[in-house]
Amino acid sequence: MVLVATEYLHIRSFIAIVTLTVFGLLTAGCWWSREKPKVSEGGAETSISQAPVIALKPSLWLAPSMTSAALSYTDACGEPSVVSISDVLAEIIPAKLGRAFSGLLLNEGAGQIGEEDSFIEVGLGSKRVDLVLPRQTPGTYPARVTLGVEAAVLTEDGAPLFHAKLQGVGHGEVEVTGRSCEVKGLEPIVRQAVETVGDSLLKQMTEATQIREYAQQRAATSSKAPAAAVPGMQSPQAGSAMGGGTIFNQLTPPPAFPHSTALAFLAILRDESQDHMIEPGEPLTIEVEVKNEGEVEARNVEVVVGGNGSLAAHFPSTIPIGNIRPGEIKHTSVTKPVTDLKGESRGELMLSVRSLTPLDPPPQPKQFTLVVKTDKGGEDTEALKIDRPPAPLSLSKQTKAVVVAIGVGAFRDERVPHVKYADRDAEAMATYLRTIAAIPDHRVRLLVDHFALKQDLEETFDEWLPKQVDATTVVYIFFAGRALVDGSTGSVSLVPFDGSIASTRRLYPVRRMQEVLSRLPIQRAILMFDVSLDPSPGANPATTPHADWGEGADDEKDHVMWMVGNRSLQEAHVHESAKHGLFTYSLLRGLQGMADIDRDGTVAAGELCTYARNEVIHVSRKQFGNPQRPLCSPPPGQGAVVRIHPMARGNNPKSSDAVKKTAPVEDVPSPSHQPVNVGPKL
Repeated sequence: MVLVATEYLHIRSFIAIVTLTVFGLLTAGCWWSREKPKVSEGGAETSISQAPVIALKPSLWLAPSMTSAALSYTDACGEPSVVSISDVLAEIIPAKLGRAFSGLLLNEGAGQIGEEDSFIEVGLGSKRVDLVLPRQTPGTYPARVTLGVEAAVLTEDGAPLFHAKLQGVGHGEVEVTGRSCEVKGLEPIVRQAVETVGDSLLKQMTEATQIREYAQQRAATSSKAPAAAVPGMQSPQAGSAMGGGTIFNQLTPPPAFPHSTALAFLAILRDESQDHMIEPGEPLTIEVEVKNEGEVEARNVEVVVGGNGSLAAHFPSTIPIGNIRPGEIKHTSVTKPVTDLKGESRGELMLSVRSLTPLDPPPQPKQFTLVVKTDKGGEDTEALKIDRPPAPLSLSKQTKAVVVAIGVGAFRDERVPHVKYADRDAEAMATYLRTIAAIPDHRVRLLVDHFALKQDLEETFDEWLPKQVDATTVVYIFFAGRALVDGSTGSVSLVPFDGSIASTRRLYPVRRMQEVLSRLPIQRAILMFDVSLDPSPGANPATTPHADWGEGADDEKDHVMWMVGNRSLQEAHVHESAKHGLFTYSLLRGLQGMADIDRDGTVAAGELCTYARNEVIHVSRKQFGNPQRPLCSPPPGQGAVVRIHPMARGNNPKSSDAVKKTAPVEDVPSPSHQPVNVGPKL
């Protein structure tokens, strides 16, 4: 007992020294927060204060793991207790990072702020309290708090610039008085741990070469392109002082042409085989819908048909529409057989609208490109190429990862329209993920067509999946097929092989899958859906809300990534030569390395979805005239921890400059036009 007591005194003496040292450091930290520089013994500032401020104005997003953070420990009565640490994190982390940049915007969950040129995302990882207390024994006892933080910096377009996992430790003593259960003194130790990890984060960001190079590139670009004077733009000097609610640089709309109107038009190019390819003798139909959205009548409206090559010569140069009154909609269509394309491999059409009444603004023309069928052997080349999986990702083997790949293109109910290549999509994605991440075969479940009944989906997610996962598991879920959108809530239900479009009884709700994932102790989940969306039975397509994938839930933002190929009520496009859905094909191309936007050798989840989304919008708009708009969630600025999850090895032959020159496609809902050819034909 004497020996133990002596050792305890030595420990307490050591802790007292450490406590005094920590107190000195914390005092210095107070001067830091008052914008005073840290000074070494020689009188020089430390490396953090020497580093110049980075000329960026990022938006800082604290993940839900930070904003609702709490520490669990056992009190002096042996009972579990909790102390909130969210306030100290929200106070210290922004203050620290604000010293690194010329400006910092706090994103409080409402999405992108609009003024940012980059994004910082910080999430809380491991957290632990090391504290042993004898039951209801007064005294002071040593305590240690350890906090792990994961942070990322992204460009304005969502490309990763910086990623780090850091740890902060706080030491000190806590006190128990009388026969109380309360533990006093834990908060200063928590603050020390947060201060420590905040300083480490500040130091690493200020020294990150990629962040500074990105800032320099933006500064060089803006200096080469000075802002031109825009008619109707109010200068900052013309407004009142900042803070009075004035919005500066707000464009004043120019006066409209006194007798002008506005036309909106929708065009569809439909080949008889509906495979988006043409062959000699095949009928080709142009369908046009024009609406007068102005206030005066549009006179002598007509559609102008043009384009390079011989395809345009099969149609009249103009298609008359006639006069259109304000608010009126007119339709027309022309069908012509394609007889001779003169050996061309592609056919191109350009459709525009004109009127004797001035149009303000003039509607944008629609461009269509169709592939000309030749010999069948040439069609299979791309299919063979895309079905060959890339090399494994060398970062690490994901032996605890799980893959669920579902493809339902045929249905027991013949009234449900077939989904082309859904089975091939699921098979290819399962092979890719298994190969890239070196996932064992027994952890990959493939459900295709008649093996994808509703009960198969229920058994997979309710029984099989929970037995495969732990805190280190990454879950990959892929679905190709058809889904219904509820006409009132927008909730989405998948159509299994035994499902029906006339009843919701045999559908599998996506919400049920989300509930299963929320209960599992997984590291993160990547969900990829290539779906054709129909309204639920009896719903009006015109009033059906956008599909609600539940991607905005706070409990998902940290660790769930959604990649959805279609956010509107429409048939998902296919890539005929590759024999895959267009979105699936784009994902596979991205996993082959093309999605390595920043060319750092790794395809991250955020890069993969951004690449696939932009490819699908570009191809569907150019080739089909009916844009398909995928969804990536969380977007840049929210959920970087899952967006930077490594998906594949990079292999992007394009230069980084060429990649950056491509304007990012806005991830916004498509205009709310009346749906055309929406839903199954019964």
